[in-house]
Amino acid sequence: MTHPYFKVVMTVALLSILLFIVRVMFKRDKDPDSKVNLDDLLIGEDGKVSKAAVVMLGAFLMTTWVIIHLTLMDKLTEGFFGAYMLAWVTPTVAKLIKG
Repeated sequence: MTHPYFKVVMTVALLSILLFIVRVMFKRDKDPDSKVNLDDLLIGEDGKVSKAAVVMLGAFLMTTWVIIHLTLMDKLTEGFFGAYMLAWVTPTVAKLIKG
């Protein structure tokens, strides 16, 4: 049996990690020597805001939230995790292999 405060502790831990990552990303985004640019998450190849990039970021955030939620509710299965990995890892690997 899990501790009654397990979900609260995990939620606080995940939020803390997320806030830390966001803080570091914003700090690097403002550093002129850094190659990290948060605008790249929303900007297309033409230099304008891309609907496709916005939708992809939103879909990634939503599916990641679903995976975290299923994990915390102890309902994550291999099928859900496999579908998540297939959706987000396969295109990246295919792009790397293609060139």
